[in-house]
Amino acid sequence: MKYLLSSVLILLTCSTSLAAELTPGNIVGRYNVEARAGFQKVYLKFRVLNTREFEIQRTYPDGHSDESCNGTFTLNPTLYWDFVTFGSGKIFSGVATCPSNRSKELDFNIDFKNTTTEDLVRGTNVTVTTSLARGIRINAYVKKQ
Repeated sequence: MKYLLSSVLILLTCSTSLAAELTPGNIVGRYNVEARAGFQKVYLKFRVLNTREFEIQRTYPDGHSDESCNGTFTLNPTLYWDFVTFGSGKIFSGVATCPSNRSKELDFNIDFKNTTTEDLVRGTNVTVTTSLARGIRINAYVKKQ
């Protein structure tokens, strides 16, 4: 009975840590991103290197990819209202530059809403705004590798 109770407690502890709120420390990892921008589908490899830095690289269905760009980010709390519920979430605010032109900055925000770390592992939809498409909200699918 003692071993059974210990096993259940360990299992419950591990399962709650998987569904943790997003922090700069627990989003470190590799992600595949798929988004539709107008009539074009965009595929990205997104790597969060540590609690401040990330890399992003566009890939194509035929296998080739663009240069890898890098930048810094913050993960800020936010409040949202989706006409059904009122809640809090996180916004990933990033600024990146590419080696071919370090003077040109790409800034973007990823609205995670109430996404947990477990959602990222299963795959989840997020909303992205970027300096490349001013005023347009892009829906994207993000899945941790």
